[in-house]
Amino acid sequence: MAISPQDKIMYVANKLGLSSLKYMQATTGAVYDTLPGSVSQGEFFTNASQHVFVNETNLTDNEFEVNEALLIESMGFISMANDQNSSITALASNVAKIVFQVVIGNKVVLKDMLWTKGIDGAFVAQGGTNTGRTFMDMEGVGILIPPQVKYHVSAQYFDYNGNPISVSDIACVLYGTQVLLNFNTSI
Repeated sequence: MAISPQDKIMYVANKLGLSSLKYMQATTGAVYDTLPGSVSQGEFFTNASQHVFVNETNLTDNEFEVNEALLIESMGFISMANDQNSSITALASNVAKIVFQVVIGNKVVLKDMLWTKGIDGAFVAQGGTNTGRTFMDMEGVGILIPPQVKYHVSAQYFDYNGNPISVSDIACVLYGTQVLLNFNTSI
């Protein structure tokens, strides 16, 4: 029996005692945050309130409000520096590897994950060409970020020889089934 994203959300909500989450509005959503400037490693989402809304992030904080959540079904790293090519290939011609982890609360839920240019590893990659993948679909049923729990994504960038390199204006996007606050009344 296949588990749907909605089943996963309800399962986790029940385990956490979030009984009102089932009454909220389901949608498809994405959150993104950018590391402006040149970096060889960094954390996405932790300083979202300091970034320019829409241009660099679509968040004001790295936690969802009461009765809001996101089931991460896909994630990606993109360049905000080049409007003509938004895939990872725009970061730098020598970016070959990104090692990243996803932290929700005080738990590492994806540890030392490897994204490599042109090779599908632990993920099924979509978009880009065989020299650069943009989004990676999570295997299985995804990972839930519950309401009012801090989260972030850490990443390091390497060249073909495994040497750390710096990249400019890189963004991380988390995409999937989202739960939004629904008052069930007219306001």
